[in-house]
Amino acid sequence: MSIEKIYDYFRSYDKETYQVFACGDDTPSEQDIEAFESEFNIKLPEDFKEFTMSPLGGLYMEVREEIWPMAQEYEVAPFWEFCRGIMVYGISSEVPEYLDLRANTRAFHESGLSDCIPFFSVIGDGEQIFCFDREGKIVVFDGYEMHDVEGDFESFLLGQIAELEERKDKKVEKLKNRAGR
Repeated sequence: MSIEKIYDYFRSYDKETYQVFACGDDTPSEQDIEAFESEFNIKLPEDFKEFTMSPLGGLYMEVREEIWPMAQEYEVAPFWEFCRGIMVYGISSEVPEYLDLRANTRAFHESGLSDCIPFFSVIGDGEQIFCFDREGKIVVFDGYEMHDVEGDFESFLLGQIAELEERKDKKVEKLKNRAGR
């Protein structure tokens, strides 16, 4: 397994458009990953482990405020307009709690959903939580039930980034049209 396409994307992403941070040099070791798998009785997919142990692990990516302003309190808009970023949870010792795979897994399990590990969310979408099931397959919890998601971690993440870029382009176009009135 390799996450080379993810590395390629982040070598040349638009830094003027996206605010991105990750664990950087504070990457977890193989022993950290093994301890996580042992604690939660799960085997993580190899490409996710590679990602988590890379400087990209614990990833937060959001469209910059000056390009896509955050919604104001009580603002009404189509749902997609609130989804301005993505988060991939990580195991780094320095990762903030909202990106911590361990903290998110414990909270998810405490809610009664103990058969999977939450690893990804879309910022602004409090309904869908993307997880790995016990076999390492990607599933999404929609607030009621689990649904299978096709593909491996690398294709999933690149697809989510592409969707974020589409939403950003749609929002920028909407803002231009509004300003041109």
